[in-house]
This record gives sequence, structure tokens and C-alpha cells, in this order.
Amino acid sequence: MKNGILILLFVLCYGQSNVYADDSFNGSPYSTVYTHLHYLQTNEYDPRTSSRAFNIKNTREAERLSIQLKQIFDGKGIFIKLENVPDNPDFVDSTKRRMVYILHPKLPQVYLQKIGGKWYYSKETIEAIPGLYKDVYPFGSVIWVKLFPYQSEHTFLKLHYWQWIGFTCILGIFFIAYFLIRFISYRIIKKIVEYKISYPFDDLNLLKIIANSFSLMVGFLIVQLVLPTLLLTTKLSASLTKAVSLVSAIVFVYLLYKLTEVITQYFEQISKKSPIPVDTQIVQLLKRISKLFIIIFGIFYILRIFDVNLTTVIAGISIGGLSIALASQDTIKNFIGSIVLFIDKPFKVGDTISGDNFEGVVHEVGFRSSRIKTADDSVIAVANGKLADMTIDNKGQRVFKKFKTTLYIPFDTQLYKLEYFIEGIRILLNKYPYVKNNSIDVFLTDIQEKGMSITVSYKYKVYNHREELQHREFILLHILRLAEILQVKLFEQNQLLIEAKELVGHEMSKESLKLQLDKFFTDYSEQLPK
Repeated sequence: MKNGILILLFVLCYGQSNVYADDSFNGSPYSTVYTHLHYLQTNEYDPRTSSRAFNIKNTREAERLSIQLKQIFDGKGIFIKLENVPDNPDFVDSTKRRMVYILHPKLPQVYLQKIGGKWYYSKETIEAIPGLYKDVYPFGSVIWVKLFPYQSEHTFLKLHYWQWIGFTCILGIFFIAYFLIRFISYRIIKKIVEYKISYPFDDLNLLKIIANSFSLMVGFLIVQLVLPTLLLTTKLSASLTKAVSLVSAIVFVYLLYKLTEVITQYFEQISKKSPIPVDTQIVQLLKRISKLFIIIFGIFYILRIFDVNLTTVIAGISIGGLSIALASQDTIKNFIGSIVLFIDKPFKVGDTISGDNFEGVVHEVGFRSSRIKTADDSVIAVANGKLADMTIDNKGQRVFKKFKTTLYIPFDTQLYKLEYFIEGIRILLNKYPYVKNNSIDVFLTDIQEKGMSITVSYKYKVYNHREELQHREFILLHILRLAEILQVKLFEQNQLLIEAKELVGHEMSKESLKLQLDKFFTDYSEQLPK
């Protein structure tokens, strides 16, 4: 009788425990997730119980999928907060309008589904787990345990010894990859740049920065690939993964930022060789726009790493952008003015322009304003919006300017000196690099009461008023020196301007005069601007 009572009590207790277990498992999304994750913790490790989150008859297969899904969460640094999981047995996803629950937005293919009154991981989740597992652990998840099995039971600071050894090996792989890739990439980049842009390339420091950034980025990618194999706890794995991803993103954005400088130099080199050269202003504008977009991309990329809702951020920027746009109408107007200037091209960098209250050389054309260098070497900034509406006199487009003057010499000038003088002026003008040769006219044009007149006319390149005066002065001074050598007197309105020096003794011979002229023109050639 006593034995029967004991057996009855055992059956009742066993039956109650089974009922409790059946009622507590898979009743809601919360209970299913709790069953899956709780029974894979170190202190409560029970893969068979954890596998009940999967609606699979094959127990071993269910256990394998359960463990792999947990390792996927750990490897990706995804921490499932149980307090956020709904405990409602009849939970309905508001967006899908079905009884499903997605555990994390980073893994939309992993979700729970109500099947036959119970909550299980969906069929799509079961099919996706092998592929996800292979992506996270391309080398497998137990490589360090296999390499160091004799230390698998020991721990230090809550990590197994094999995890510490594995972490050391990962650091070693990182540094070896960094130095090796830096050595190779620098030489490859240098050869490409010297072949495509210029040899030798001036800014080698820029190439070193690019090579270093590229090597760091590859090194961090290797760390991201191998780090999950340490099988760290979810919180530690999430922290390390996020830290590595953040540093890798910063290095990647910095690499793109520096690459724009090399690409800009490449396009500048192409524009110089092209028969239809690209305006350097456009190249510089594209460089600035590219850097601006890279910075914006980097900000959004980093926000994504911190799981910030980008849709909310973009919506906030749109609303704030409207307010900013209303408050910065002048800035927008100037930016549009910049676009108009680049399209119409009324001037380019290096042109001399004059406007309502300024004149100078265009030094730079920016997003908002253009910088003009005036004759006294000061730099003024003029808003592009005003420049677009202003009447601009582009003196840089006036490639050649005509200069004409008349020289008068007395009747008693010897004929051969007159011929030497006229021919000498022609030589001076023909040799001067800024004078258009086919525009030179130097002739004896008249003989009248006040003397013989020589007309000098030519066209020369000018870019600003100061250069115009310098060119004119250079030519006139050498004409005066030529007259002095030939002892030719110059008159203007019957007034003596220059009188040749009186020679002591006798008149200079033609041979001596030719020698002096040869020396004069030789010295002149050496003084010409390069």
C-alpha cells in the first residue's frame, strides 16, 4: 500500500512538472526566446531544452540550429533584450499584420511565428541559419579550441585561456597584415600615381597616408572576420565588434577623403593634356563637393554602427533643413550664383576682371564667394550671387592690346642711322615674347616741318594694368637706349626730347656702330622675360 502511494505521488509530480513545462515553453514570443537563450548560458547549459524553440522532430538537428543561432547573435554582437520581447500569446506584428516577431532589425530573416497555437522559429529562419553561420564564421567557430584543447577548461578574467591565446594570435595577424599590406600598397600606389599623374610625384606624404589608411582598413576587416571565432559573451562581443567597426569606418572615410586629392590631381593632369581642357575651377569644385559628400556619408555610416534610426534622422534633417534654408537664403543664392558662374564661365582663375567697385585677378572661386587679388596685393571676397548679377569686364579675355606711338627725328639724321634705328625697333619688338609678331608695324611714315616721323604700332598680351605698364616701359626704355647708341635725336612738337651725346674726336664708323648694336641686342635678349 505504501509503495503504491509513493508511485502515485511520483506520477502526479512528474505529470505536474510536464504540464508546467508544456505550458511554460513556446506560449509567447518571450517564452520561446527565453527558452532558446537561457538554456545555452554557461550555468544553465541544456541544448536539448533550448532546441524546443524550433519546431523540428530531429532533436540533434534542432540542437545544432539552436547553438548556431546563438553563436550568430554572439558573433554579430547582437544582444537580445528579453524585456523588449512581447509576452502576449496573440502578438501581431503591426507592419506585417501577422503573428510574427522579428528579433532584431539587423537579422530580418530571423523571426518567430505562431504555429499551431505555439511560438517557434519560422521555417525561413531555419533555412537561413546555415548561410548566416557561414558568413559569421567562414573558418568555423571552434578553430581555437581545436588548436589549444589542453587549455579549454581554464579561465582568466572570465575568459578561457584558449580565448586569450586566440586574441593574441588575432593581434599578431593584424600587425603582420598591416605592415605587409602597407609595404606592398605604397609601392603599387606610387607606381600608378607616377605613371598616371607625374613623375616624380611631389606629395609622397599623401601616398603614405593613403597606404597606411588602406592597410589599417584591411587589418580591421580581418579582425572583424576572425573575432567571432573567439566565442565571446554577447555583451563583450557586441562591444568589441562595435569598437572595431567604428574605427574601421573612420579609417575608411578618411581614406576616401584623401583619395579625392589624388583623383583631383589626376583630372587636372588630364585637363592639361586634353585638346579641350577642363576648367580647373570645375575640378576644384568637384573636389570640394566630393569631400562634402564623403563627410556626410561618414556621419551616416557611423550613426548606422550605433543603430541610430536613419529614417528619423533624415526626417529631422529635412524639417530642420527647411528652417535653415529659410534663414540662409543669401547663402543659397550665392551657391546658385556659383553654379551660374561655372556654367556661363564669364571668367576663370587668373583672369583680370573689374566690377562695380573692384578690379583685380581672380584668385579662387568658392561655394559662396570668389576671392579677387587687387593691384595692391590685397584679397577681397565678392559674393557669387552679386557677381552673377553684376556686369563684369573680363580683361583677361582681352588677350592682345594695341599700342601706337610716333617718333620724330631731325632732318639732319644720317640715312644709314635712320635705317638702323627703324630696323632696330623691329628687332626689339620681334624678340619680345609678349608681342604678336604679325602685328608689328615700324615705318618712316612722313616728312614734315617738324621732322621725319616714324610710326611704331604693335599688339601685346596684357592681363592687368600693372603688367601693361611694365611691358610698355620695357620696350620704350630699350628704344631710347637704341637711339642713344645710334646718336639719334628724338623730337616731339619741335621740342628736343633726347640729344645724343657729343662724340669726342670724329664720327663713329659703321663697323664700330654695328659692334655696339650687336652687343646691345645680345644684352636685350638676355633681359627678355622668360
